[in-house]
Amino acid sequence: MRGIIICGGNVGEYIKDYIKPDDFIICADSGYDRATAFGIKPSVVIGDMDSTSFSDIPFEKITYPIRKDYTDSELAINYAKEKGFDTVLMFGMVGSRMDHSLANITLLPGIPNAVIIDENNEIYYADAKFSLSGNKGDTVSIIPFMGDCLVARSRGLDYPLSDTEIKCGTTLGVSNVMTENLCEIEIEKGSAFIIRSKD
Repeated sequence: MRGIIICGGNVGEYIKDYIKPDDFIICADSGYDRATAFGIKPSVVIGDMDSTSFSDIPFEKITYPIRKDYTDSELAINYAKEKGFDTVLMFGMVGSRMDHSLANITLLPGIPNAVIIDENNEIYYADAKFSLSGNKGDTVSIIPFMGDCLVARSRGLDYPLSDTEIKCGTTLGVSNVMTENLCEIEIEKGSAFIIRSKD
């Protein structure tokens, strides 16, 4: 089963293209507003409920105190991890609050087979062999995380990578281009965020 997490950041009409009837929908606080605005029925709503505009949520609700050590997004992710979904798609994880956006992206390594999706980007975490489906001409960036990253080899990218070290804090891995509908990136050391941009 797939898990879908919807948070309070940027969510648009595009989300409906991803939702399937048997998905388990987890809404983090005002993610409930985002979901219902597009006719998506939540399976559970989690958080301190200080941001949602609905006081009487007619779905399963798990409420936390406002003063807590975790954001509502992380609580939703922890819930998804407990459920053990095969794949997790996350929406509304980035938005105008840069602190929340950055923090949410750094939560990716903690949840297997997960992706953050917005209207123009898909953000993945990789620390080994990684395959990415897309379209010829899509932009793919490799951003090292928690230190330098060594890419042993790549396939399906315009700028080939072979035993290429991408140092953390540099832009060497930004704006590569897919030459096929599938690219492969093998990370030998370190880890990185892989970002496919559609604009």
